[in-house]
Amino acid sequence: MDPGALEEVAHLTLLLGRLLLGSGADTAQVQDAMVRFAAGFGCEARLLVNYEGVLLTLVSDERFVTKIGPRLPTMNVNMAAVAALSRLVNEVECHRLSMLETRKELEEIEHQPTIYHRWIIVVALGLTAASLARLFGADWPAFWIAWLSGSLGTWLRQEFGRHGFNLFFIPFAAALASGVVGGLAVLSGISSTPSLCLVAPGMILMPGVPLVNGVHDIIRNHMSLGLDRLALGVVVTQAIAFGLFVATVLTGSKIPVDAPFKVLSVPEDALFSALAALGFLVLFNVPPQMAWAGLVCGVASHTTRTLCSNLGIDIVSGTLVGALVASFFAQRFARRFRAPAVAFAFPGVVAMIPGAYAFRAWIGCVQIMQGGKSAPLPVVTETLALIATCLLMVAAIAVGIAAPLIPIEKRATKG
Repeated sequence: MDPGALEEVAHLTLLLGRLLLGSGADTAQVQDAMVRFAAGFGCEARLLVNYEGVLLTLVSDERFVTKIGPRLPTMNVNMAAVAALSRLVNEVECHRLSMLETRKELEEIEHQPTIYHRWIIVVALGLTAASLARLFGADWPAFWIAWLSGSLGTWLRQEFGRHGFNLFFIPFAAALASGVVGGLAVLSGISSTPSLCLVAPGMILMPGVPLVNGVHDIIRNHMSLGLDRLALGVVVTQAIAFGLFVATVLTGSKIPVDAPFKVLSVPEDALFSALAALGFLVLFNVPPQMAWAGLVCGVASHTTRTLCSNLGIDIVSGTLVGALVASFFAQRFARRFRAPAVAFAFPGVVAMIPGAYAFRAWIGCVQIMQGGKSAPLPVVTETLALIATCLLMVAAIAVGIAAPLIPIEKRATKG
């Protein structure tokens, strides 16, 4: 391969990796796609993937070129792009596309607009917030309040994102605005489950995909990027919790550290799990022809966890079982649609991300800090329990998604 062609392959390979990373793919998926893509053009790819970018060395016979990709401004989730890029890699691997055709398709995917209009996303995520509140036992007034405040928070997040505000200010401001609406509703006394008016709108802001991908990367020994993703997820979660805390100060409402968890009946849980998953499917830009499969994963995972709770199984173990079920269905759908399994698994499990537990743990930490040595022992123990529950639930989700794929990856490596 002549030097000019080698440079072009390197550029296209880096563009592919940047688009995958920016669309929510995990490190192993990015590396596998880039290696297969380069091999389709007769090159061997050697990679170093981290949060700052991708370092690539391409080797073809006795020639080689080393390039580093541009720094990613942010990491979003765009499952339509991930699916399109995966299909493109398959086409290149089978030598069905020329270099010029490949460049054209990559540029089209890069500039392709989202499938769903922004107002559809606002309404759908508001419904997700309301459904999550219902899954935690909210009454109907809290359901409607969560829908309103969740929609407001989503709209603000979109507006601030369009104007280039700081990555961590956006979730703080969205949580503050939705929390103020929820807090005012609490003061009005129209709901018998007032804390969920505050907490539920913040749950849809949780960085579920970075947290799960972070644990996923660490499981597969991609430590650097895994820790980076986890750090991003933790800081964003703190920004959301701080926004809700400021909302409680401004409105005088409270988020209790110790709150009972109400388990719904399985049919009711299935209904609201589907509605919760619907919002994330829209947010993650899952194509409509694949959306029903994501709904199945969402219902199967959360309803399985509820069934486990009804059988007396603890919530962490139930979460693990629910994630395993979602991963099982996602693999079947991935083969049917020829798309990555994560396109179905992530929207299905994000509703199980322990956002409410994380916010209550943060409030508990604030109370411990304010109380110092005189902090009540029940608050201390409950806060520690909430922190442990959050960590174990996120790990359970990541392990549940990853575990069924390990045998498949080993067979693919041997092949």
